[in-house]
Amino acid sequence: MSTPTIYVGLGVVLLMLFLLVLVLLLTRERADSRRAPEAAAALLSKGAFPIHCRHFPQVRQALSAADQQYLEQRASASIRRKARRERRKVAQQFVTGIKEDFLRLDRVGRTVASLSPGVSRKLEFERLRLMLRFWMLYGLVRMQLAMGVSVVTELARLTELVGGLAAQTERAMAALEEASARRLQSSTSA
Repeated sequence: MSTPTIYVGLGVVLLMLFLLVLVLLLTRERADSRRAPEAAAALLSKGAFPIHCRHFPQVRQALSAADQQYLEQRASASIRRKARRERRKVAQQFVTGIKEDFLRLDRVGRTVASLSPGVSRKLEFERLRLMLRFWMLYGLVRMQLAMGVSVVTELARLTELVGGLAAQTERAMAALEEASARRLQSSTSA
């Protein structure tokens, strides 16, 4: 087999995987929309907005070069190794928490979209693009943490991504609430 044939085959396989993921996401969303009102109430009562993002400043400080330098000057080699292990563990737990925040926001976003009468394809593709960006960056951060590479910049980007999704979800919920109030007001005045 020639090299170009292998690349074409690999490209076709990757395209098929992407299409499969897209179909699975869209069919899962349709199933979720059937029970959207109950899901919306349940999600909002559980506190769907990010709770882990607010801890980023402490994580950033613990992973900073200045903090590492302080340990170099003040601690023995064994304590420095233990501190690096513990900090890597904290960073991994933080990344897991960010993933939980993202998943909760994604569920709320899907629920709000299913309740919104005129959700445009553009918004749905924006949500899909955001989801792909999150999972790619999440994978990169997990891999870098496993290798012991500094991840402060990537963690900041991941946290900002989740914060942006939270703001977008909040705006969508406010718009849905406003539209519902207008419909209720027009039905009671008619």
